[in-house]
Amino acid sequence: MKKITSAAVLTLIMYSVHGQNYPNILNYAFNNTPAHGVKTRTNLPFANGSQMPTISIVGYSYRNNSVIDLKLVYYIYNENFYYPTISSAGNYAPKVYLAKENGKVVIFIDDKVYFQRFTVGAFAYGMSEIPAWFQGWTTADEPLNGTNIIELPYGNKFGDINFVNGSVGIGTEAPQERLSVNGKVRAKEVKVEVANWPDYVFDSSYNLLPLQQLRDFIKTNKHLPAVPSAKEVQEEGVDLGRNQAILLKKIEEMTLHLIDMDIMIKELRKENQEIKNRLGKFKSL
Repeated sequence: MKKITSAAVLTLIMYSVHGQNYPNILNYAFNNTPAHGVKTRTNLPFANGSQMPTISIVGYSYRNNSVIDLKLVYYIYNENFYYPTISSAGNYAPKVYLAKENGKVVIFIDDKVYFQRFTVGAFAYGMSEIPAWFQGWTTADEPLNGTNIIELPYGNKFGDINFVNGSVGIGTEAPQERLSVNGKVRAKEVKVEVANWPDYVFDSSYNLLPLQQLRDFIKTNKHLPAVPSAKEVQEEGVDLGRNQAILLKKIEEMTLHLIDMDIMIKELRKENQEIKNRLGKFKSL
């Protein structure tokens, strides 16, 4: 029986370690502006259940004055990329796509900026990976034209704050708006931009709803015209900018009704005074 020397054991350990981590698979530097983006052709097979890699792209984007620090993960299942996601620890978050091209996985950075440089590395373990998959990767300035193309959604989390594909969630892991807060918000000032402020109510051509029709509408619908119902508010919440505009519109309409009523009251007072004067003359006769 042959003896295993300490050198052989050390070599085996080093091979095992490097079989999990693959730093500097390729280095990219381009002192110009790509016409299409940066396509990275890997040697990772597009095969079901073959890998769960963590791929890192680290470097510098001179044009954006940005730190590049991207991490992306995926799994291939049922001939599709399964649970693909990407995170950025730097200040660079371009659109990144995965695709199948010639039976291999392709990573495409959809960004046309000049003077970028980065290094690509990977970690993979436990899925029968072989070192050849992490060798010979290349980059090209070419359009993305493979199949199974998917854009990677961004996801970052810091405590209770989640960053998902350009949206921020506080207390919620799946923000649907640019900012979603599951809780109270306190601020000294909130400014909302509104496109169509309702000063048009004071235009002479504005069709002011008569009070009788307004009364009928309220009786039927149990809310003012153009104002969301209680059910709608419970289901969808309140759009602050739109709601402020609606409330102002109702105030302006009510102001016009009050002006009309004030004119009517003054005319009635005048008529009433004239009747009193006539009655006084009649009594004196």
